[in-house]
Amino acid sequence: MSDSCTQYDYSVCCRNCDKENPEGIACSVTGEIPAWLRGSYIYNGPGLTRFGESEFCHAFDASAILQKFEIGEDKITYSSRFIRSKTYEQNSAAGSITRAEFGTPAPASKGMFSRFLDAMDPEKMFSDNPLVSVVEIGGKHYAMCETPFMIQINPNTLETEERININKRHGLMTQSPHPIKASDGIYTVGQSVGVTGPKYSILRYPLDGNLKQGKIVVSFPARWRLSPAYMHSMTMTENYAILIEQPLAVSLSELLSDIVNNAPFIDGLKWHNEPVLIHLVERKTWKHVKTRYVTEPFFFMHVANAYEEDGHIVMDIPTYKDSSILHNMFIKTLRDQKGNYPKEFVDSFKSEMHRMVIPLNVKGKEKLITLPGTSCTASWSGQEILLRSEKLTELPLENPCINPTKPGSKYQFVWAMAPSADGSDKGYVVKVNVATREATTFMEDNLYCASPEFIPRPGATEEDDGVILVQCLHSKDDKESYFLILDASNMTVLCRATVRTPAPVPMPLHGIYVPTEAR
Repeated sequence: MSDSCTQYDYSVCCRNCDKENPEGIACSVTGEIPAWLRGSYIYNGPGLTRFGESEFCHAFDASAILQKFEIGEDKITYSSRFIRSKTYEQNSAAGSITRAEFGTPAPASKGMFSRFLDAMDPEKMFSDNPLVSVVEIGGKHYAMCETPFMIQINPNTLETEERININKRHGLMTQSPHPIKASDGIYTVGQSVGVTGPKYSILRYPLDGNLKQGKIVVSFPARWRLSPAYMHSMTMTENYAILIEQPLAVSLSELLSDIVNNAPFIDGLKWHNEPVLIHLVERKTWKHVKTRYVTEPFFFMHVANAYEEDGHIVMDIPTYKDSSILHNMFIKTLRDQKGNYPKEFVDSFKSEMHRMVIPLNVKGKEKLITLPGTSCTASWSGQEILLRSEKLTELPLENPCINPTKPGSKYQFVWAMAPSADGSDKGYVVKVNVATREATTFMEDNLYCASPEFIPRPGATEEDDGVILVQCLHSKDDKESYFLILDASNMTVLCRATVRTPAPVPMPLHGIYVPTEAR
């Protein structure tokens, strides 16, 4: 493997940011800020990797930090603040890591019996470190992760406000950190445990944001009796909720054993080398569609979009061959192998954007897919329908976003980010035309791109008329960061804000744009 294939520095995913900047730092701005763009872009993600002498093991374990770029008429300001979760406060008071995270076991000082008791109480079993996303529900903003906690934050000050336990309110042990806003409510999926074993449950909140009025609209059992699938996100169309039961599953028996034996949660994830099972749920009746749809095994985290067309569901999704990316994100691995990552490691970070076409109302039909312009296939395999996907682009991509008016409907453009496809020292943001398969990228040497967000221009009639907001890190200077405003139509830079901070700038995961009028 040539040197050019190992220059990308994956350790940017676990930079240790040990100092917050709540007062704000003025950025150096070049270019022009669009006159209609006024507000804040707030990112969430891992920040502090160490408390005292103890360090987290996995990149998804670090204490959450919010990073905000405030966009004004002629200036952009950067600020950051750690989320004061209960776990963060306990760790800070102890000066060490006090409880288990995704890839970090609980402190060895806890005895086996104490760990067993913790496994019986979600408040003690799960960390409430909400490092994945920031979402808006009914005008309030919440930091979220996959454990059953939501922490309300103030988008103006980034201060931590109310903490919500959805296990106590709705009985969910997990939740997706990517709720979906629909015309009749805000939906998320989680896992509950009943007398017959684990179930997938779809939870609906009212649009007014009254979380106490949340309601489970449907539940159904996991196909593996004691191993519910890892489900980071779901998707919806006008008439269907779609749950993707992938081969990566949580073994409840091994998870309990791991907790008692002081092993990290990631050790309880097991890969079942079996097909992906796609569940359709009718939104009008909340009945589970009896037809079983399966496809070849893959791992996924996010769905770009899904929509209905002429008796079919079209679903676009970045997929990985397996879940090894999760096991390759241990902090020691990312740092120690810097500049010398093996090919298998690099390949594990390369997703492929696939389209699947799911035929509806298949009874009595010989030809299942009649939609023009696709090479996707569907055929009966015993009592199941076997789906074959098509690849939409050769470029790896992740954290897809689309025009916010298009979820659940036919669309043309998706924007996403990824490490350099050839492993060189840069990342990129890509725009893919899913109709023509044309891809346009923005990239610069030493610039590593976080998750992008599309903001439509007010009054726009074209789907790509707007801007892309994205934070970028410098691979050689860990205290320098950039906030870019890209023209979404041609992926050129309209404005660049540069900031230098007292501490290393961490790579965020997901963000949200909060317009000034919404605050």
